[in-house]
Amino acid sequence: MTQDVFDRMISDKLKLIRTEAELTQDRMADMIGISKKTLVQVEKGRQTLGFTASALVAVLFRHSELVQSMFGDSVLEILDLVSTKARSKVWYKTMGGKVWWTEERRDGSYILQKHILTGHYRIIDTDYYLHYYSLEKKEACRRLRELST
Repeated sequence: MTQDVFDRMISDKLKLIRTEAELTQDRMADMIGISKKTLVQVEKGRQTLGFTASALVAVLFRHSELVQSMFGDSVLEILDLVSTKARSKVWYKTMGGKVWWTEERRDGSYILQKHILTGHYRIIDTDYYLHYYSLEKKEACRRLRELST
């Protein structure tokens, strides 16, 4: 996934996200820092929000059914992934991936998982701490081998 793809996904669903939240165009525009005119253009499919505004919408409405249906519980993780190169350090403790993740491989105390909606990969340990994530399976498998040795 790229920033452009993320932007297009959010922009295409903006009107539905706004409607689900029961917000007027004026209120939504104010919340995300754009003009109402720009919001209307995005809702009509004539332009996109741009990555920064799309990221803000995704974060603000990350608990909405629409955003959850696109990204599951991983909005912040996906934003970090498309914004920067993934770093190899422990970030935070996860819930273990019982809902949005499938186990691809296990090596020692590390587990490679694949997100069921977005298809990106992550490595957690048996205590559910996140160590790595990537869009590329080959890269994730390489990192899994490094971590487990």
